[in-house]
Amino acid sequence: MTQVVFAVLVVAGVSRGAWAQDDKTTAEALFSEGRRLMAAGNYAAACEKFAASRNLAAGLGTTLNLADCYEKLGRTASAWAEFRDAAATARQTGARDREQFARNHAASLEKTLSRLTLNAGKLEPDERILRDGAVVDRAVLGAAIPVDPGSHVVEAVAPGKKKWSVTIDVQPGSQLAVAIPALETDAAPLAGSAVPVKRDDSASASGRGSTQRIVALGVGGLGLAGLVVGSIFGLQAKSNWEDAKPHCTNYPRCSPEGLSLGEDADRAAVVSNISFAVGIAGLAGGAALWFTAPSAGATASGRRAPLSVGFDGSQILVRGTIE
Repeated sequence: MTQVVFAVLVVAGVSRGAWAQDDKTTAEALFSEGRRLMAAGNYAAACEKFAASRNLAAGLGTTLNLADCYEKLGRTASAWAEFRDAAATARQTGARDREQFARNHAASLEKTLSRLTLNAGKLEPDERILRDGAVVDRAVLGAAIPVDPGSHVVEAVAPGKKKWSVTIDVQPGSQLAVAIPALETDAAPLAGSAVPVKRDDSASASGRGSTQRIVALGVGGLGLAGLVVGSIFGLQAKSNWEDAKPHCTNYPRCSPEGLSLGEDADRAAVVSNISFAVGIAGLAGGAALWFTAPSAGATASGRRAPLSVGFDGSQILVRGTIE
């Protein structure tokens, strides 16, 4: 088996810095909105803003505000967890006052926590236990875990088995246990009802080839567009430099107008370079997809698997396997 990988760098590292700055700016805006909503008593909306802000740019102040918001909303377990996290962060940064504040709140909340224990006997090898849609680690079973007061849904699912679920209402400070029963066999699929269907590998390969060639044209079109944009901004950069020269004796010793034109030329040149890189990557990826698409006559023993194209924030990746 031969692994074919094409990877082309198309975005400079400075882009990551720009995105990080955008995230920080958005986080600050969300934090400010959360504070405004808290002051207005709209705790549910405020908690959403703080959580979104913390996910973009984690900070001790944001975590403390989120914990305080959860506490006011009555989500004691969530508040307890956030205060503990804030205390750990404050200790690492040497913020002793904030550490003590967070620890005191966590200790006070711990006395009022609601706890839920999930008990299960023998589980199926591929059985999953879920609480409110999230998979519960098997190590958690049998342990009293803090949960927020309110309604919670516990489910047990496994292939070939009937789904089991129960909705429980957790009261503040309550200690509850749920016993998860053995799952029953799902009798819906009848034995012998499945009719084996012989796969037409030639038709399958033809369909994959057609789809891959369509993708190839799209990727190639993106590449062509990148070259066009790169050319336009390249000409713009050249024009700006020509306009700046009469205003400069020895760049950057220029008049304000000359400096402004020089900066415009720099920006246009950066866009041109990135666009050319995207264009070259797109044309290379399109060509790779086109020429490696399986034909209608490909067989299961000698077919070429279609390549896939992806973008991870810094690269266009074209990946596939030839057997």
